[in-house]
Amino acid sequence: MILDILNQLGAWGWWIVGIIFLGLELIVPGSFFVWIGVAAIVTGGLALFTDFMWQTQAIVFAALSVAIVIMGRSYFAHRRPAPDQPLLNQRAARLVGRNYILSEPIVAGTGRIRIDDTMWRIIGPDLPSGARVQVTGFDAGVLSVRQA
Repeated sequence: MILDILNQLGAWGWWIVGIIFLGLELIVPGSFFVWIGVAAIVTGGLALFTDFMWQTQAIVFAALSVAIVIMGRSYFAHRRPAPDQPLLNQRAARLVGRNYILSEPIVAGTGRIRIDDTMWRIIGPDLPSGARVQVTGFDAGVLSVRQA
């Protein structure tokens, strides 16, 4: 029954399916259904000018869907804008390069420093409390410092 309807619609059936997928893209987040909708519309255009059986049209649609999804995703993956705060969720990375005053001395290469409302473990040269240090790096939540 459905195949009879699709055969009667011909190329229009693919265009209707394409428009349904494009409409579905408005409802569902992401950018996946738009590519399948484009593949359906292109398949409808090919069906308009060729006399393929529905099985061949389905294979063309499947191949176009895969190809267009891959091309669309790869094209737009490189066009994402750079975030305005690239280190937003990388708190330790934001501290690198900044200077602070030691609240506790560094003894035997390890110590602690208060930055804002957090106590951080630090490693660096032995220094007394009150010395100015610069954060040079981090590893697993431990900051590396040197004398500023």
